[in-house]
Amino acid sequence: MSQATRAILLTLAAGLLYTLGYALAKILAGALHPVQITFLRSLLVLVGAAFWLARSANPAGEVRRLAMPPRAKDQRLAAAMLIFSSTLAVLGYSLVPVTEASALGFTAPIILVLLGALVLRESVTPRRWIALALGFAGMLVVVRPGGELFSWAAAVPVSAALTYAFYQVLTRRIRGVATEWDATLQGALAGVVLLGPAMPWLWRAAGAGDLALAVLYAAVQTLALLCIAGAVRRAEVSVIAPWYYSRIVFALGFDALLFARLPGLWALAGCALIAAGGLVLAWPRKARA
Repeated sequence: MSQATRAILLTLAAGLLYTLGYALAKILAGALHPVQITFLRSLLVLVGAAFWLARSANPAGEVRRLAMPPRAKDQRLAAAMLIFSSTLAVLGYSLVPVTEASALGFTAPIILVLLGALVLRESVTPRRWIALALGFAGMLVVVRPGGELFSWAAAVPVSAALTYAFYQVLTRRIRGVATEWDATLQGALAGVVLLGPAMPWLWRAAGAGDLALAVLYAAVQTLALLCIAGAVRRAEVSVIAPWYYSRIVFALGFDALLFARLPGLWALAGCALIAAGGLVLAWPRKARA
């Protein structure tokens, strides 16, 4: 199996896990503050990492690597972008239905390809631009002027997509020195450090059910993060970006399964355009003579 194929499969797995995670976060947001949800996830990941580090062959070395990672400035900047993106995404999913929030998040591949071309000097074929343009058009159909989502709330998932795109570009730039676990642990550390000071003002009491759901959310999101970090280390971001559109299928399923909700015709039309972008990308090329 080629590295590009593995990257695409990891991207699909990340899409499924991220969509499930944010659907769980939407449920959690009824009891906990969105910032508190991201803080709890970061704290739970660090606690789990502490048990793992204690059983490793060189725990002191692992702790040293966490505290003083290679290219520390770049790794910490990427971790901060991840935390800002996660917090904005949780807030966005609390304000917007799952399917529409996922569709708004599809601005991330557009931004990702642009950043890949401008910052990483990756080549972008016309085929990829067409696929991404179709996806972007689908997003515009979902958030159309005069529609119920044409409000300030729609800007929150888009802002999450922007910061997430920056995170992925930064992750690819440091792929030579940072593994998937480095990205995960640095993100958890950044979440505790950056969001911890706000907890005395934003903390809400959580019941046993909420804590159990928070643990599940942390596990699902951590697996998704590991998948996407592995994907961007194996292929150019412009190769995997269009496959983010598969998340719309997962979003439709979770909207129906967890919230007993079917999107309207405009949302479905936007999803169809997004799917068309994926088909353009996946259509086999003609063999060259």
